[in-house]
Amino acid sequence: MNIDRLKEIREDKDLTQEEMANILGCTRSAYSLWEINKNTMPLYYLNKLSNELNINIDYFVNLSDKKNIKFNKVEIDKKELGRRIKIARKSINYTQEKLASLLNTTHSVISAYEYGKTAVPTLFIVEIAKITNKSLNWFLNKM
Repeated sequence: MNIDRLKEIREDKDLTQEEMANILGCTRSAYSLWEINKNTMPLYYLNKLSNELNINIDYFVNLSDKKNIKFNKVEIDKKELGRRIKIARKSINYTQEKLASLLNTTHSVISAYEYGKTAVPTLFIVEIAKITNKSLNWFLNKM
């Protein structure tokens, strides 16, 4: 995630870290660690931030330079996200094993994501988006 963009957006909205944390429903210390890139913001919070501030989720993770686009404000549906991961993987003719190898994980982890059994970490979905040339908006059914 681009930490400059997270801080830039907070400052553009004239919000403190405490106010951002309140918007997200997390602690200020958790938020501050995301902003300084000590921890990765979970996809749940990234999506919530996108929805609450009306900012393109792809902008936060450097998949797009467009900050303001029209999108649907949706909650994450793990099963739908998994279904879309599978569609994206198959669209580039990758097996679960090949995708797992690129992500330095196992095919059983990819399978768990595809069946919506496990929450997908932010860094994984961003890498899957890059590999498959899809946007987070597409994966989350925001478009």
